Amino acid sequence: MGKRFAIVIGTAALGVAAAGLMALGAQTASAGVVHYDTTVTITKEGGGGHSGLYHGQVKSEVSKCMKGRLVVVFKKRPGADRKLGTDRSRGGYGWFSWWVNVHRDYGDRVRAVVKRKVRDRYVCRADRSNKFQ
Repeated sequence: MGKRFAIVIGTAALGVAAAGLMALGAQTASAGVVHYDTTVTITKEGGGGHSGLYHGQVKSEVSKCMKGRLVVVFKKRPGADRKLGTDRSRGGYGWFSWWVNVHRDYGDRVRAVVKRKVRDRYVCRADRSNKFQ
């Protein structure tokens, strides 16, 4: 009976120690995460009622938050917005651009959205364009 009691206590102590180490590890991992701001811009070229080229830039203080970001272009509507197209930002040396060509001119009722990017040690914040540049 004494051995069984020692095994139960030993198992419980091991579980408490493991939970404490996991909590300490989670606290240490979250302390090193850096958040970077991201800005997406939108501009319209062309038009005339038939087609429009919407383009812009993804800007951030670090290039890893600008390169290869997925930009989604939406038409603003009273209910849910309609997705018009997507592109990944590309470029280099401080500028990263994107382009989406749509078959109809929607005027200024279009916005661009870049989603949040979460990696091991950093987070790039999401952004949406409000006005044309």
